Amino acid sequence: MTAHEFKKRAHLLYSSLRKQLIHLNMQILYQCNFRCDICDFWKPPFTDMPKLDLEQVRIIAEKLRPLGPQFISLGGGEPLMHKELFDIIRVLAKDNFPIMISNGWYMTPEKARMLFEAGLYEASVSVDYASADKHDTHRNKPGAFDRALKALVMLHENRVHPDQRVHMISVIMEDNIDEIEPLVRMCKEMGITFLLSFYSSSRGRKEARIQPAEIARRLLDIRDRYPEFVSLPEYLSRFAEAGETGRGVGPCYAGKNLYNIDCQGNVTRCIDRLDNPVGNILTDPLEKIVDGLRAQFESQDCQACWTSCRGSIEALLYGKQKVANLRAYYRMIKSVPLVRAA
Repeated sequence: MTAHEFKKRAHLLYSSLRKQLIHLNMQILYQCNFRCDICDFWKPPFTDMPKLDLEQVRIIAEKLRPLGPQFISLGGGEPLMHKELFDIIRVLAKDNFPIMISNGWYMTPEKARMLFEAGLYEASVSVDYASADKHDTHRNKPGAFDRALKALVMLHENRVHPDQRVHMISVIMEDNIDEIEPLVRMCKEMGITFLLSFYSSSRGRKEARIQPAEIARRLLDIRDRYPEFVSLPEYLSRFAEAGETGRGVGPCYAGKNLYNIDCQGNVTRCIDRLDNPVGNILTDPLEKIVDGLRAQFESQDCQACWTSCRGSIEALLYGKQKVANLRAYYRMIKSVPLVRAA
């Protein structure tokens, strides 16, 4: 580990202990080649919006530097549809920890290696069902399942540093609880790890997907039996609460510990509140942005979701199961030996 990398990690730990802003979701584009049932971002008006270009990302990175290192989750949209993605990651990785969620369709071994050489810290590929028919129907894209699994292997085999991680990530819904253990077993066979997120009805037009009361118990049981399942236990333990109420889990710390920047540079406390920006990072002073986020955090009582982008952070920073959560977090980030394609 270089001195610069050590300094970045130490600063992020310091920010976490002080419960500052540490996680940014950034939509670098909204264009996507999939038409998933649980997402509306592939529809107008989102797809009519221009992409963040490299120079704008440079401005954002420089503007955010006083906040210290962030986990910056690149999404949209499908990130691999952005022609400047590798340069964007390189710019953000200088002072931050860029991570990416992809559908895997456009992945190649060459692109996988370029992503990690650019400084990508973590890559996740979305897979919600353990069978091709179900997954492809859900994504409205024939062949999506096979390409996603191949993308996970390509990413795992083309990491350039043991600290770089590859995860399969799934969204738990009312019809895929029985798919979770088979998906975890697939991860075990590939040598990668598995993450889970709760469904957010704010990102699509489906009715809220209420979960059965025993969901948390079932998920925690699977997690206990598979070290590849690395979601934090306290995050999983509140799935039943989120499902039973249909209103998510509160309090929400968006605006205090996490925030969102869209492809126009608009800053909101979360990705589900794009209609209520506190300012624009490309044109407004950072102080105005931070003050606006803090004011929204202090005045809002939203608990409309329990997605992993907030739930994992909140479990780690505010959870009661501190030792268990720290152990789980170590499983999520610990080094994995490099492997090479046969």
